[in-house]
Amino acid sequence: MELKGLPKNLRICRDKTGLSQRELAKLLKIAPSTLAMYETGRRAPDYATLERMANFFAVSVDYLLDREERKLDLLHVLEDDKTEIIAGDKPLGRKQRLAVLCALDNSATAVPGHKLPILGQIKAGIPLLSEQNIIGYLEIPSDLVGNVDFALKVTGDSMIGAGINDGDIVICKEDKNPYPGQIVVVLLNNDETTLKFFVKENGQPYIRAANPNYQDIALQPGDQIQGRVVRIWKDAPSLNTYREYLYLSEETKLEWNGVIEKAIANGVKPAALREIINMQLEFAKRLAGK
Repeated sequence: MELKGLPKNLRICRDKTGLSQRELAKLLKIAPSTLAMYETGRRAPDYATLERMANFFAVSVDYLLDREERKLDLLHVLEDDKTEIIAGDKPLGRKQRLAVLCALDNSATAVPGHKLPILGQIKAGIPLLSEQNIIGYLEIPSDLVGNVDFALKVTGDSMIGAGINDGDIVICKEDKNPYPGQIVVVLLNNDETTLKFFVKENGQPYIRAANPNYQDIALQPGDQIQGRVVRIWKDAPSLNTYREYLYLSEETKLEWNGVIEKAIANGVKPAALREIINMQLEFAKRLAGK
């Protein structure tokens, strides 16, 4: 295996994590002396180890080996008709250049056999990617390799308003500190796995469904955010899914229309109604001791 770029990029990646060689070696399950030889170029890792390092740092194998930059350089040369390329003592013609470009493009997108574990109900007290949590595997495209860690099969209709339906699969990145507004996978203290929006209001973290039939859940110390959703993997939705969405939307609209009509009939302005709601929320928080 060609080592060009690996020692330098491996050191850069490790420095960004702030880990020592010994700490990283322990996480990668290799000897510290072996990692030291990788970083100095005196030894080359096998592909399985290289892939494990790339997944740990959330980069591609091509990045670690400096292949990405060289591939781009070659693409630029092939696309430039003014640059003569000799192969077998003869210059490459336009059709030959296009054939090579297509081959390079296909090699960049195809990652045969790279599969992601699909999790079902996540169980507390065992590692996230334990065999007990895995119900299958999903082959993923090259742009996701090294950037995601697991997939989750969705159950229920709590995220239907975000286009995520029962039976869909969401592809996730392990992340304990997501940003508000991202969709997260949470293991609640009662061992329930749930998929919701992550929100923060007045410093309190909540998870929120994309379905008005579900209430917000305030996150407690025992709740664990397992990751955030990067992509949704799904089949085409059925007509029943659309009908269910319309039903939920219309039901919510009817409820709010009744409130709005009553407010207008009694001369209540929007600003006043907003203030009443805020007062009720503040009162509820005081009762709850927050």
